[in-house]
Amino acid sequence: MKYTAYTFTADSSKELADFLSLPKKLYKKNELPQDRKEERALLRGTHTLSRYFRVIPVIVRDGNGKAAARCAVTIYPDRSCAYFGLFECINDRNAAEALFECAEKTASAEGKISLVGPVDCSFWIRYRLKTDNFGSPYTGEPYNPDYYAGLLESCGFDSCGEYISNQFGRIPEGYRDGKFSRRLPQFIQKGYELKSPDSNSFDRCLSEIYHLIIELYSDFQTFSSITEEEFTALYSPLKHIADFSMVKIAYFKGEAVGFFVSIPDIGNAARGSLTPSKLMRILRTKRKCSQYILLYLGIKPEHKGLGKALTDELCRTLAGNGAESVGALIRAGKVNGSYFSKLVQKKYEYKLYSREVSPC
Repeated sequence: MKYTAYTFTADSSKELADFLSLPKKLYKKNELPQDRKEERALLRGTHTLSRYFRVIPVIVRDGNGKAAARCAVTIYPDRSCAYFGLFECINDRNAAEALFECAEKTASAEGKISLVGPVDCSFWIRYRLKTDNFGSPYTGEPYNPDYYAGLLESCGFDSCGEYISNQFGRIPEGYRDGKFSRRLPQFIQKGYELKSPDSNSFDRCLSEIYHLIIELYSDFQTFSSITEEEFTALYSPLKHIADFSMVKIAYFKGEAVGFFVSIPDIGNAARGSLTPSKLMRILRTKRKCSQYILLYLGIKPEHKGLGKALTDELCRTLAGNGAESVGALIRAGKVNGSYFSKLVQKKYEYKLYSREVSPC
C-alpha cells in the first residue's frame, strides 16, 4: 500500500475532521484516550497553553484516500527539538514511516535537530508511550495500542526516558513498614502538619501545589513553566474528581512544603467535557472507590524524609478504605519507585522516544 503524508492547517475542515476521527477507529470505547475538544483547541491555537508553541498537524492517507496515521509537530521557539504528539497510526510500518518522514522535514524546516515524543504539545497535557500490560487504562495513564512502540523503534526512534507505574493490591489493615511508619510521628513532633483540603479550601491548596510543582518539577523531561492562572484552568476540574481525604498537603511553620495528590480511578471519564452523565459516574465511583491513582508527589529538598511520612499517611488511609492503588508514572530509578515494594503486584512501563532530524 502506498501512503501520502502532508501537513495542513486547522481551517481545512476535511483534514481536521479526519484527523480527529482516526482514534475512534483504533480503540475500544472504554480505552479511547481522546479529548476531541482539547485536540481541536490545540490544532486551532485556542488552547489555554497555545501561546507557548505552534502546532503543525500531519496526516497520512492510503491509496484510497483514507486516513491511516496522524501526529502534531509542536514547535517551541526556544527548544532545539520538536515534539511529535497526538500520534495515532494503523499497524503498518510504511504508514508510520511516511508520517515521520513528513514530521522530520517539518521539524528540520523549523531549524530543529530532533523529534521527541509522544508529547501532546505540552508536559501539562500528556506525554510518554505505554509499552506493556495493556487493558483498561487507569485515569491519567498515557494509553495507546500495543504495537506503537514497535512502530516507533522500526522507524529509527530510540528511548530517551523510561517510566514505571506500580500496581498495589489492598493494604492490610494495620500494615506498617518500619522505615515509613517512624517518619510520620517524627515530623509531627517537629511541628509539621498534614492536612487535606475541603471544598472551601481546595482553590487555596491548588495554588500551593502549583508553586511547589513549578519549583520541584522543573528538571522533568519536556517541562515548561506556565502561569498560576493557566495551571488553575487546567486542574480546577480535579475538584469534581478528587477524594479530598486522598490529597495531603504538608505544612511547616505555616508554609506548604510538600504534597501528595491521589484521585479515584474513573478510567477515561476524565477525558473531555464534564457532562451530567460523566459527573454521575464520577460521584458513584467516589462513593465506593475500588482503586486510587497516586498521581503527584513533591517535597521541598530541605525537608528530607517527608515524602515517606506523606506516603505512610496515604497508606493508612488506603488500608482504612480497602482500596487498591497505582503509583503512577515515576521516572525509572527514582527512589519513590521503590516505596512499599513488597506490596507491588505488577509494574507498567512507559517510554519517551527521540530521533535525530536530518538538516534541510
